[in-house]
Amino acid sequence: MDISELRAELGRKKVSIPKLAKAIGIGKKAMYQRFDGIVQFKQNEITAIKNYLELSEERVIAIFFN
Repeated sequence: MDISELRAELGRKKVSIPKLAKAIGIGKKAMYQRFDGIVQFKQNEITAIKNYLELSEERVIAIFFN
């Protein structure tokens, strides 16, 4: 996972981490655990982020499966 790429996407879309957490249906603490590498993103969360941020398949692969 390349968290810097996900942070870059959030910056481009002007979306905060707490806003992203709310949008995909998880708590703010749970989202920060994922950003800190303590917990991995689940497949359904990756799909929700892809849809919310309108990411291409290529960007999803670059961010989550790098």
